[in-house]
Amino acid sequence: MKTLLMIHGLTAYLSLSLLLIRGVMSVKGKDWRAYKLLKIAPHAVDTLLLVTGFAFVGILLANEYVELAQLSWVLPKLAFIVLYVIFSAKAFKKNQPFSLKHFLLAVVSFMLAIFTAVLH
Repeated sequence: MKTLLMIHGLTAYLSLSLLLIRGVMSVKGKDWRAYKLLKIAPHAVDTLLLVTGFAFVGILLANEYVELAQLSWVLPKLAFIVLYVIFSAKAFKKNQPFSLKHFLLAVVSFMLAIFTAVLH
């Protein structure tokens, strides 16, 4: 379980890094879509992030010593992740100008998800 949590944490920081890289490139007017890695990696990393997150919660729920009330932080974290996905999609929408507002909202949503998990 410790390894799963470590992978989840690493993918979270990698996901945030990829978001910031794409955002900075967009602000500078560079087409990050020209880099295949920046088109594919965020999807792969975010998928791994979600899979490890759900697996971790599943393991916790299967543990007879963990009560559902102890996982009250999971729903707010999931809500912040959903907001992150929505705002990211709006910020980087293809054939649309880059939306700095939605990018910043995506960063804030992601940071709130991290803080919710770390500080629960």
